[in-house]
Amino acid sequence: MSRATVVLVDPRSLIRTAVAEALIEHGVEVAATADELRSMVLQAERVEADVVLISTSVVDALPALCSSLHRLARPPRILLVDGLPNEEALLQAIEAGVDGYVSGVHGVAGLARAIDAIGRGESVVPSAMLGSLLRRLIHRQREAAQAAERLVDLTRREREVLSLLVDGLDQDAIARELVISPQTARTHLQRVLRKLDVHSRAEAVALVARTGLADRLESIVERSAS
Repeated sequence: MSRATVVLVDPRSLIRTAVAEALIEHGVEVAATADELRSMVLQAERVEADVVLISTSVVDALPALCSSLHRLARPPRILLVDGLPNEEALLQAIEAGVDGYVSGVHGVAGLARAIDAIGRGESVVPSAMLGSLLRRLIHRQREAAQAAERLVDLTRREREVLSLLVDGLDQDAIARELVISPQTARTHLQRVLRKLDVHSRAEAVALVARTGLADRLESIVERSAS
């Protein structure tokens, strides 16, 4: 029987209920369930959760979920559960700050064991996926280092343009924000793409997001403006 107090997060009501009932049958103390970010944090804080179990159905919000939980006075451990083994989901989970990853192929019993291990302070990663995870993390670190070097080559204005592009602004909106002409904004964007060695604005945004350089870019722009 697991000694951990668990909060289960899944926006799908039927699945949330089914998983909670199955875990309880395996001796896991599911103290609360939640369907979204705000209620998850409130429930985790209220029951002083040891483990928060998150499904990959909310993987896009995973960084925000982990950040919110890490700020609690008594941060719980975080376990991501996936339907099938997925290397990309595992990589995203580790980078977001989860403490463990388990797939549904191990069944409810395997999930209960993972919760118990996480609750004891261990980290859980499927052994069959560990080698691939390490290789991809090393590749991601190298890519981030290279991208950071390219970021340094940007002028102050180009960094401002890139920061606005990452925030979702298009060429005309960037021009209005910086009080420059659309043609000048277009020229800055072209230079940014060339210096970052990417072929499109979408690739530039993806590079910043993938390498975790968004915060560094924002910091550089703020220092340049001061």
